[in-house]
Amino acid sequence: MIYFLFSIAKIMLFTNYTLFFTILLFVLLFMLCRWTFKKCWLNNVLLVGGNILILTHIVSSKSLFLVFLLAVLSYSAGWLLQRKKQGWVLSLSLLLLIVLFAVRIYPLVQMWLGDWWTDMISKHFLSVEKLGLSYILFRMIHWLVENYKGTLRTRNPLTYLNYLFFFPTFMAGPIDTLNNFHYWLNTTHVRFNRRMLLAGVGRIFIGAVKVLLIVPLIKPYAVDYKMLLPQLGPWGAVVSAALLYSLYIYIDFSGYCDMAIGMAYMMGIRTPENFNNPYFSTNISEFWKRWHITFSTFLRIYVFKPVISLLNRLPIAKYRMVVSVTAYMLTFFVCGLWHGSTLNFVIWGLWHGIGLSVYKLFTYGKSFKEATVLRRVAGICGTFLFVTVGWIFFNYPVDKLLIMFKLLFL
Repeated sequence: MIYFLFSIAKIMLFTNYTLFFTILLFVLLFMLCRWTFKKCWLNNVLLVGGNILILTHIVSSKSLFLVFLLAVLSYSAGWLLQRKKQGWVLSLSLLLLIVLFAVRIYPLVQMWLGDWWTDMISKHFLSVEKLGLSYILFRMIHWLVENYKGTLRTRNPLTYLNYLFFFPTFMAGPIDTLNNFHYWLNTTHVRFNRRMLLAGVGRIFIGAVKVLLIVPLIKPYAVDYKMLLPQLGPWGAVVSAALLYSLYIYIDFSGYCDMAIGMAYMMGIRTPENFNNPYFSTNISEFWKRWHITFSTFLRIYVFKPVISLLNRLPIAKYRMVVSVTAYMLTFFVCGLWHGSTLNFVIWGLWHGIGLSVYKLFTYGKSFKEATVLRRVAGICGTFLFVTVGWIFFNYPVDKLLIMFKLLFL
């Protein structure tokens, strides 16, 4: 679902000319004011106005208002956590956020709640749109937890609102930290910003080439193996489509991130990178340090490490491998659920959890010499094959997966 919503956002950006030119004009205005006046408060005020103006072309005003109310509540909870650091306040705030997210996103939860809830979210004040909601949830969790830890360098409410609603990264990331966003929003090194302007234009061009020129060539064959059945037969079609899907999802997603990062660069805000040649990873652990980097970093900090900490308080703590494997499986179960509300995404997440667990078992307590070229090539090919098989689960719902397996094996 996350990737589906991202695709909708991308289509809107390139088909809605009003939105496109609104973004262009605002970026130019923001650059001019920032370089001319060099006032931090003015940066925040202008960006709040720009975020509202642009996002009203993407989501409804009612949705923005509801998310704004949630932002006010989360800001207040963070402010309280910074002052009193009470664990129960953090736990309750996180629970409420996750529950609200779950009942809006997941059909199974809505079915369990019954028709009255379905009517409420479709007709009444809770009918907030899903676009960008998952990334807002991540940023709110980051705000709450880091306030509790006392690591944040700013608690300016305008900066927090801009952090949540920053339009280049609102729909599909990258997921920034508040400290990094605050630093770049308030820096006044104009000469460096000019270099970032040129870098931003270059990144937008690269992203546009990926999304507008390359993706349309491979997408029809990547997302549906049946397009290749007449020419290649069952095995050839499925294998070719899977390989193409690996390329498609990387080129498409990294292209969007290039454009988001480029827009942020033009505004003088260095948004973190999201990809680092992930298909050249020599193992699955390295892959998750190179793929959707900001998301995997979030999982490691806010899911994996807390699970490890919790398990280390239990009797199984003496079984270190059991602790690690359990943490991997729970983390990537969450990863799968975050990406979509259907069973195939859970299977995809568990597939990677199993892969990381097996890699951990294989490498635990061992030291390896520097890899030879042959070994590195074998590691890259093996990792790419494993990830590609995983993309099959990601791409097709369970009913279509069953049809595919019958076609291949029966």
